[in-house]
Amino acid sequence: MLLPHGMEGMGPEHSSARPERFLQMASDDPECFPPEEEEFDVKQLSNINMIVANCSTPANYFHILRRQIALPFRKPLIIMTPKSLLRHPECKSSFDQLLPGTEFQRMILDEGPASQHPAEVVKVLFCTGKVYYELVKERRERGLDDKIAIHTIEQICPFPFDIMKKVTDTYSNAELFWVQEEHKNMGAWSYVQPRTQTAVG
Repeated sequence: MLLPHGMEGMGPEHSSARPERFLQMASDDPECFPPEEEEFDVKQLSNINMIVANCSTPANYFHILRRQIALPFRKPLIIMTPKSLLRHPECKSSFDQLLPGTEFQRMILDEGPASQHPAEVVKVLFCTGKVYYELVKERRERGLDDKIAIHTIEQICPFPFDIMKKVTDTYSNAELFWVQEEHKNMGAWSYVQPRTQTAVG
């Protein structure tokens, strides 16, 4: 199910798909870190009652639809789809990201200057959807590319516990922040916060 979502000034029916309502119905335990074993991500999908995502790149959007068809079981897929990304000049993917051997990324990690020297990074921002492009623009304008790392959580539910743990271990000296357009009682914050705490430990 594709739902228009994003604070874009296009009217209330386009501003919020109410992702918090879907996330509140998720059947996973926020305080339980799933066993880290082979095919961790697939087993998460098989144990959850629905999948909620907010893709920030064309390649990842392609891959999540492809994965949905290829899975050996059926689960509802809800995708938040900001309309502004259809015409955003930075929202593009290389054909290399669509070649055989590529796959859906549950979290897209920062590959810029900040990732080269993680010990010197002072802030790590986690977000989802189109707000990523606004954060990147602001970081670039302020000259903080090597001080702030920005990661996008593409698959919100089930939560990528394993990737979150690796990221926080890598950026061990940095403060962690969640960024969203919505008010605090809306969006993914209430879902992400306790699961991030579980992942960090």
